[in-house]
Amino acid sequence: MAKDYESGDGSRIAPLGEVDDFEIAEGYSDVRGWRVNAADGTEIGKVHELLVDLDALRTRYLDVRLTTEVAAAPEDRDVLVPIGAARIDTEHKVITVPLTAERVGLLPPYTHGPITREEEYEVRRHFTFGRTAAEGVAASEAASAFDATNPAVRDAATTTSMNADETEVRVPLAADDSVVVKRGEGGQDEIIIRRPRSDERSAS
Repeated sequence: MAKDYESGDGSRIAPLGEVDDFEIAEGYSDVRGWRVNAADGTEIGKVHELLVDLDALRTRYLDVRLTTEVAAAPEDRDVLVPIGAARIDTEHKVITVPLTAERVGLLPPYTHGPITREEEYEVRRHFTFGRTAAEGVAASEAASAFDATNPAVRDAATTTSMNADETEVRVPLAADDSVVVKRGEGGQDEIIIRRPRSDERSAS
């Protein structure tokens, strides 16, 4: 390995091209160089590299080099996309991420060094919140199915926890719902969706 990629918490995540004893498994596609799209089909960049977990023996992140428009910078800018968040279309050699192009532009830059636990949390936070917000628009009609006259539903705060290994839980959102993402116990991302009372909705 060309560099020491062990982070402060002991995890070892390295670019595939810099480790000698790792390669793409037979039957799987090497997605390096493939186009990456935002949720609406806008091209946001290309896969520059794969980041592999040297202990778990699996790909953890895609290193995506953003287009100049999305990067909003004259020099190259790379960001990390969790492999579990990417939808891979092998027929067209396109990868889609569940974020808007604007949200992708807000991802923290990947500096090609060791990845800390804090950096991983920040990346997950963007994908958790960005996916929830993007789906909220599409799910606004479904939100009308909630009984707004029922105090148990009207005033409820819906909470769900997610991390890289958990199943995604989807909650329909209305346009005036507020979404808060914070770090819960055990390093999990805790999503809290607050729905205003009917009198607050009327006042707005």
